[in-house]
Amino acid sequence: MTQTFSECILTNMMTKTAAPTPRISAHERRDAVLEAAIVEFARNGLTGSSTEAISARVGISQPYLFKLFGTKRALFLAAYERVMTRIDTALDAAAAAHPDDPHGAMDEAYRELLKRRDDQLLLLQAYAAAGDDEVRAYVRAREACTYAEVLDAVGGDAAAAREWYARCILQTIGAVLDLPEFIG
Repeated sequence: MTQTFSECILTNMMTKTAAPTPRISAHERRDAVLEAAIVEFARNGLTGSSTEAISARVGISQPYLFKLFGTKRALFLAAYERVMTRIDTALDAAAAAHPDDPHGAMDEAYRELLKRRDDQLLLLQAYAAAGDDEVRAYVRAREACTYAEVLDAVGGDAAAAREWYARCILQTIGAVLDLPEFIG
């Protein structure tokens, strides 16, 4: 028995229906938003970035983005925090794995982090956004925490910690400007 045109269409629609996409958790969605925000803020800064572009990258609505983070500034700071957490985690692991040479281990770990271009650009954007009082206060406090961890890792030698930190900032500039002589 042959099917009518309507039956044929209905059969095809029923058999070719795509499997529903699995729902992702709120935590996974928040992670996706932060990673999209890192890219957007790295390229366009705090004031030049669009929450519309960030929400579009993740496939969520702008109202949902604001439900998650409240303000664009809060999202920017959360993205910056994500980058700093990656840095701290890598440095802590390197120093712990090489207690005989934490300084050298952290150097190697930071060279690996330089490959994350958007992360490095976001760091520079955070410094550039320091004209905003709230951003400056947050970034200043966060950088002070990372510096304290570096100071601890190098046995309290303030000169070594400052030299290491300054070299990393120079390497960040070298990485984003494609100046390998800054990276060493």
